[in-house]
Amino acid sequence: MLAACATPTQRIDVTAERLGMTKGLVEGLNFRHVTYAKPHSTTKTLHIYLDGDGSPWRHGRYIANDPTPRNPLVLGLASLDTEADVVYLGRPCYLGLHDEPMCNKNLWTSARYGDAVVRSMAAAAQALIQERGANSVSLIGFSGGGSLAMLMLAYMVSVDEVVTVAANLDTDGWAKHHGYLPLHESLNPMLLRYPTHVRYRHFSGEHDDNVPTQLTRAFIARHGGELVLVPNFSHHCCWREQWPDLIK
Repeated sequence: MLAACATPTQRIDVTAERLGMTKGLVEGLNFRHVTYAKPHSTTKTLHIYLDGDGSPWRHGRYIANDPTPRNPLVLGLASLDTEADVVYLGRPCYLGLHDEPMCNKNLWTSARYGDAVVRSMAAAAQALIQERGANSVSLIGFSGGGSLAMLMLAYMVSVDEVVTVAANLDTDGWAKHHGYLPLHESLNPMLLRYPTHVRYRHFSGEHDDNVPTQLTRAFIARHGGELVLVPNFSHHCCWREQWPDLIK
């Protein structure tokens, strides 16, 4: 009964504690961001995990008051990563911060990949890099978090690798594919240019019907990077089960 009454943030807090991750806050640009971190390791390599869009809509029709993810998939991926120092970085207005003064519902709907969100995520990530003393950094984003990882590169100078998982890398093409309204206040990763010194790996599930592989292939054809096509995987299955091997 208590679990049923808990908010999405409270459920993620409980999951993070069970996984041995510590909750924190970091300042971005005009926004605060919730973080969950594994115990600080001695390695100077940092993996920053970025979650998907969460739950911006209720029943596909009504804008949610709180967009926090109901599925702690990405938190689980972060907990399984033993390759580096690991921090999960939340979005502006997510994870219990939706009532903060700068928050409005556009930031998790039409402007979910807008400039204000991207700049604040980049500033928060830079703060984490400095705080953790990292000299090698990977941004690892699932679904819409992969979109943000690519967009954040415009405002970051210290990223060595971007790993996307089932990521929406062409928001216009994705909206057209599903017959959705375009994300008119958002940036489209497909339309930008990217630094050549960064390594790019894009994981795609063979049976992903949310972000079909052909959209990922089209992005790579334009911008380069490595496609890792995973047989029998869908948008959510079975990344957590195989993640320790995939992230290597």
